[in-house]
Amino acid sequence: MAIKLVDVFLRDERIETYTLEWGLLNTPLFEQDFIDRARVRLRVDGYSDADIALARFTVRDPEN
Repeated sequence: MAIKLVDVFLRDERIETYTLEWGLLNTPLFEQDFIDRARVRLRVDGYSDADIALARFTVRDPEN
């Protein structure tokens, strides 16, 4: 299982940090996979399509 943190920035301010887990076996994992899931979470959390389009994303490993 892959676990990544995705920081979401809007207008140079971090607005969200999502902890995302990916449990699929034998599937290549790319940062874009986690960014796509973060975009879905932003929509669920009520952010507008315009805000999501302007958002910047940083994918990182959780701190141990």
